[in-house]
Amino acid sequence: MYKSQLIVSMLHSRDEWEPLINHVGLPRVGIGGVSGLMSVKDIVAHIMAREQHLADRLSVLARGERPRACSTQPELDAFTEEFGYPDFDSPLLSTEAADEWIFQKYRNAPMNEIVADELHAFDSLLTAVRSIPEERLNELGLMPKILDVTVEHYRAHGADIRKRFKRPLRQF
Repeated sequence: MYKSQLIVSMLHSRDEWEPLINHVGLPRVGIGGVSGLMSVKDIVAHIMAREQHLADRLSVLARGERPRACSTQPELDAFTEEFGYPDFDSPLLSTEAADEWIFQKYRNAPMNEIVADELHAFDSLLTAVRSIPEERLNELGLMPKILDVTVEHYRAHGADIRKRFKRPLRQF
């Protein structure tokens, strides 16, 4: 895959994702059971944290450094304290534990703040992708991971959202 194709895929999927979140309507974003037990608010926080993590990791690569996954609990705790999210690449952290951490952190946060943070995370990720040469992205096998964190996440969770909220919220 070419980097230009990756970027187009990312942007195209955003063109579908953002209106879908708006389709749900603010009064319904906290309703659970959309994707497993997660609400739309939980899904957006879940995506935002993973996008920000990947954006930060790619920024490290763009500086010529090699990011390293946390291999001890003290490293994982320090990483979480420094960045505000866990190291999703750490073998110490299960997907379930990461999702629970995100849920606990953002459960009382207003949806508009989560959306703003998610938009920022996506922009950071896009900037990081643009800053790394295509050859380096391919050499490190990063394009599939970037697609998974963005396009595939939007597709999978978008299908759950469409299934749960078939009709837009009526505005009076």
